[in-house]
Amino acid sequence: MARFDQLENMYDLGLKPVMLRSLIRQYLPAENHPLNLNNSCFELPSLVSIVQTHCLLSELDSQSIDPKLINTWKSAVDDWLNCLLSLLSSDMSDKCWVGICLLGVTCQECSNQRFLSSYSIWLNKLLSHIQPPADSQLVKIASCTSLADLLTRLARFPEVKKDGNLLAGKLIQPVLKLLNEDNVEAVWEGAANLLYALIAFFPASIHHYYDKVEAAIASKILSGKYSTKTLKKLGYCLALLPKAKGDKDSWSLMMQKFMISINDHLNEAFQGVEEEAKSDEARRLLVPPGKDLPLPLGGASFKGTSSERLPTATISTLMFCCCKMLTSSYPVQVTVPVRSMLALVERLLRVDGSLPHTMLPFMTSVQQELICSELPVLHAYSLELLIAIIKGMRRQLLPHSAYIVRVVTRYFKRCSLPELRIKLYSIIRMLLVSMGVGIAIYLAPDVIENASNDLNSLGGEDIETSPANTGPATGALPQLSNRKRKHGAETGSLEEKRDAPSPKVGESNTHQMTPITVKMAALDTLEVLLTVGAASKSESWRSSIDSLLMKTAINSCKRGWGNLESNIFLPHESASVWADFQFSSLRALLTSLLAPARTRPPYLSQGLELFRRGKQEAGMKLAQFCAYALFALEVLIHPRALPLDDFYSACHNSTDGASNRFLENIYSGSRKQNTSFLSDMRRTEQGGVESHDDDLYDRWLQNENENQNENENIPVEDMKDQTSRPNDPSFTNVLEVREQEPAADVHMRTENEIVVQPCHLEESVPKSQGVASAKAVMSPAVGTNPEVDGFDHVAGKTSSTLRNAEKGSSSMVHLDSDSSMDSFPGIVDADPDTDADSD
Repeated sequence: MARFDQLENMYDLGLKPVMLRSLIRQYLPAENHPLNLNNSCFELPSLVSIVQTHCLLSELDSQSIDPKLINTWKSAVDDWLNCLLSLLSSDMSDKCWVGICLLGVTCQECSNQRFLSSYSIWLNKLLSHIQPPADSQLVKIASCTSLADLLTRLARFPEVKKDGNLLAGKLIQPVLKLLNEDNVEAVWEGAANLLYALIAFFPASIHHYYDKVEAAIASKILSGKYSTKTLKKLGYCLALLPKAKGDKDSWSLMMQKFMISINDHLNEAFQGVEEEAKSDEARRLLVPPGKDLPLPLGGASFKGTSSERLPTATISTLMFCCCKMLTSSYPVQVTVPVRSMLALVERLLRVDGSLPHTMLPFMTSVQQELICSELPVLHAYSLELLIAIIKGMRRQLLPHSAYIVRVVTRYFKRCSLPELRIKLYSIIRMLLVSMGVGIAIYLAPDVIENASNDLNSLGGEDIETSPANTGPATGALPQLSNRKRKHGAETGSLEEKRDAPSPKVGESNTHQMTPITVKMAALDTLEVLLTVGAASKSESWRSSIDSLLMKTAINSCKRGWGNLESNIFLPHESASVWADFQFSSLRALLTSLLAPARTRPPYLSQGLELFRRGKQEAGMKLAQFCAYALFALEVLIHPRALPLDDFYSACHNSTDGASNRFLENIYSGSRKQNTSFLSDMRRTEQGGVESHDDDLYDRWLQNENENQNENENIPVEDMKDQTSRPNDPSFTNVLEVREQEPAADVHMRTENEIVVQPCHLEESVPKSQGVASAKAVMSPAVGTNPEVDGFDHVAGKTSSTLRNAEKGSSSMVHLDSDSSMDSFPGIVDADPDTDADSD
């Protein structure tokens, strides 16, 4: 206890050697004592956790550390290693297994200096346990795993690369012997772990054993008799095997062998459900005319499997190998046979278990049932292969984009299994991101159609958005009408949907419930579609997708927010999954509101109210996102003013009195800083600046420049007459001028009348000339969109100073109610949380 009294806290370095020696006494058995695995005091995972958490084997060496402490720590690590090596030399398999496992942990946790001085000794100790006369399967598996850990750590030191290749070469033959002679599947899995480390980090050691390694792995895969986990590990090693040679011919040859083997197995599996012409076409693409057929995979000729089962495990493993070859790095550039791989994917996806008319007499119901039971697995792996092609090729797939779109859209119409639909949505997202807006134009109709079918019903319930079920803020979430929906996961062509009668409002298809995971995939896909394609030719589908996302977000929150303690969710879905669905729906809604469009977002008020409620009531994750959404939407509520022409020179012109006013008039965040420029540019549904093209701003600047040029030669005393000339091109409309008492601002007298009094007019115009005021029909300051009823209260009093007050001109622009909505963005010049009459 005296030693512990000297420690400062749990971070004291003096604690580490003391704790390491205590672990040796408590957990590691003595040399003459047997190991009792059932003893409660021996917990190997607990021992490993303590060593890793406290870094007991790191042996920090620094000048700031007491040399006596360094020696003490080094001595404790020496005792640890001596104990482990003693366990490795034991004749008891259980004690040997413990020593091997802890030596693997030591290879990962020890200091660099300790590892470089001892790795060759440790490797030879472990090697002896995978060679004869070792007979314990448990010891062999642990040795392979520890050797893989040692090689992984050794690959971090380039200075010992040559020595590492020599030591790794000693392991190839023992590993091959384990694969060829041992009959325990668990041993093969351990050998696969070691073989992966050899190929990935020391490929030069495999070069002389290339064909033997290929044959050993291929024999296990082609047999198809083992678990999926073991076959995948072996397949991964086989996919990385061309790295041992490092040339493009080895990669291309291995890929060709994989595809030919897959095609041969498909010919056997699809007998009776596929026409022979399809298999012949695929064969011609794999082996072009005039080219020699390569040797079969592993050097063994193809042998058919039993008719009682399909070679699904073999086909899926070989397709997994193709995926890893496409997505793994390779030292040289290679040529990918894209066309033949896409044809292989299309061939798999085309088969749905239906029988051609010519094959009806030759197929039994048992054979058809067997094929249909295995097709979902094959379709899933074919979609994984398509995903790997897109990941590996990205924009280089552009010449094949039309072919891929055709394959995906045709399969989307037939696919109804949730797992496969999720993969399809993932493929579409990858296509949109990798190929951009060009592919979005062609995918948008099918994406929206399928997403609508998946999102139209929440757990089989009818979607009804009304003030009665939208929560406390019913005014901001009004009823959404015109809900022509199609239920269920079955899809069809756009022409068939257009000709078919629309379902009645209130219909539901409860027997085909779409899983939440599929809905989340659909929402993520719509989000990517808006991100990529909203800025180009989206007018035909933008309104439908905005409405769909708004309804989905509202209905996802009808059952309450994602608080695990206080909400009741669907009985067949966990609360966390439902909260994730809410997060996906809100994220897609935010993208819909922020995506580029020619008009103001039609559901802005509903979205703001939804995010405000989520910020206050939702769980931590949803609340944080809702707060971010409100922050991102701030630019739509309070847009910044357009920069004035020649702003820099105007601000730095000491003779111009306006230089003192520009800096305080260009912002719209304060009511005291609103200018007539902002007031004139407000656009609403009842009124706006008339414009039939996008050059209004340029024409406004041109007219302003012309007006300035004319005013340069006019005396100051004549400016009052200039303001009322009807032919002046600088004014859009001539306002009625009348005398008023001086004032400092523009005040809203009535709904249709304002009084304009420039503040600085007295500086340049004599007081005897009076002050001009204007009367004109003005549109409200804020639009009154019937769908956005949550922000009508901000149309209160505003104040502004005229842009050209110092020049003696006072005018206002008459806003035509039939003007284009695309001329200027809608401006809401007040905080949405303020009351209607809070001025």
